[in-house]
Amino acid sequence: MNWLTVPFSFLASRSSYEESRYVLLCVPYDSTESWATGTRFGPAAIIEASRYMDDYDIELDSHTSELGIFTIFELSVLGKPEDWMMNVVETSVRRLLSDGKIPVILGGEHTVSLPTLMALREEVEHVVIFDAHPDLYDEYGGRKISHATVCRRMSELVGEITIIGVRTMSMEEKEFLNGSDGISVIYADEVHEGSLENLDNLSGKKLYLSMDLDVLDPPQVPCIGNPEPGGLNYFEVIKIVRKVMELGDVMGMDFVEFSPCPAMRSDAYLVARLVQKAIGYHSSHLRNKELR
Repeated sequence: MNWLTVPFSFLASRSSYEESRYVLLCVPYDSTESWATGTRFGPAAIIEASRYMDDYDIELDSHTSELGIFTIFELSVLGKPEDWMMNVVETSVRRLLSDGKIPVILGGEHTVSLPTLMALREEVEHVVIFDAHPDLYDEYGGRKISHATVCRRMSELVGEITIIGVRTMSMEEKEFLNGSDGISVIYADEVHEGSLENLDNLSGKKLYLSMDLDVLDPPQVPCIGNPEPGGLNYFEVIKIVRKVMELGDVMGMDFVEFSPCPAMRSDAYLVARLVQKAIGYHSSHLRNKELR
């Protein structure tokens, strides 16, 4: 199978673009990865895995494929310069927004989150990021824009950021964090202890949700760009995602840094399930708002 040309939609949804609410935009970009490349194969692997999932969500008592999901296959960013990728993604997301769609970005490396937020920055008040690393370098490998600087660049677009699941950082990042009023961190050990009070400040705000899959513990998803031990488990992640969806209004979301291993299918399945749950929680929140 060529992971770059998978000819089907997420959860085999039959919604047309016109009738859809959620549009999955696949961005196979991994040109700034510093260790192992391969996240460019992530979007297609996630879509393929979703074909084998039951689309009925027991928790939400709904069929996710019936919530209006349309998939746009890979943008022409593979092997392109970062400014090309940034322009293509931002332009594509702006079009989705003008058509009234909720953008769901499948990466690719974490850098793809930046142009997505650039398209949304006039609406978004707070960014919620799941990540093992704070990604707060000012420059990394000679680049201002990379997977290790993306959260710092996002903080320059939107003043309020919460990073969840952090369990490693550099001294440079720590010093920047200590001097920043708008960035808060919920460390992985705090999540393990059930401490989520810091999320209450999201209430009523317009949000963007960015999920770097390395937030998960490596045994759960070993095929990721930069694995770090001590991560969150599946149930911890979906519990927080549901809380975020209930507290604020999520305007868009992304799932990045998944680097599929051809011999291992369970991790792609888990990531696809996370995407399904996030869409389901978002749709449930919208329904509840309409009923108020």
